[in-house]
Amino acid sequence: FDFTRASSATVVNKDGLIETVGSGEPRIDFSNDAKGALLLEPTRSNLIPYSEDFSNADWTKSGSSVTGGFASPSADSSLNAFKLVEDTSNGNHILYKNENGISKTFSFFAKSAGNKYVAISYDGGLNFNFFDIINGQLGNIADSSHTSRIEDYGNGWFKCSLYNGHINFGATIWMSKDGINTSYAGDGTSGIYIYGASLEQGSYPTSYIPTSGSAVTRTADACNNSANAQVINSTK
Repeated sequence: FDFTRASSATVVNKDGLIETVGSGEPRIDFSNDAKGALLLEPTRSNLIPYSEDFSNADWTKSGSSVTGGFASPSADSSLNAFKLVEDTSNGNHILYKNENGISKTFSFFAKSAGNKYVAISYDGGLNFNFFDIINGQLGNIADSSHTSRIEDYGNGWFKCSLYNGHINFGATIWMSKDGINTSYAGDGTSGIYIYGASLEQGSYPTSYIPTSGSAVTRTADACNNSANAQVINSTK
């Protein structure tokens, strides 16, 4: 078959790590298939300008702080994950990037650093869908119509995502102790490791699109003479 893509893109390799491949290079993805499968996706943009640098002022910390220098699920062996740490206040412990507008899918990679749950709100902080990042499963879901996913990336890392909302409070990571409440008294040391935040205009998350100062677009994969949509499709 004939394959084209006009931009670089990421894929999960045989070791379960996220690696970048060049433009025009097919992606064999091992995230859901030990034998690997050709990954074909539509054009998508990550609207978050700093997808990995959570220390940047573009990310607001409230009841929390971040510390860098931790191993991520990236194949380049960079210590480019951050630890989001709750302070000792009694309230919300969050990290957010305001992004108003139409509904989108927000996703990020998370690993427990003492806290078992993270949450994403679909209505600006009133209701939440929770993610258990120790057992790798969905927690309390306030509204199942706002589709949530949690995907295992190995070594304690999970990709958490939620579609819809994010109109009033942008892309926000909420920490939780009990998987029910997002407001609590922090201990000053517990938290979560975070990596690779994405905000995409679409109803499901696609492969990670790294950014470092501005929004980035991954162009569509095009594969000709490759059978039909029942054999290969763009929704993973």
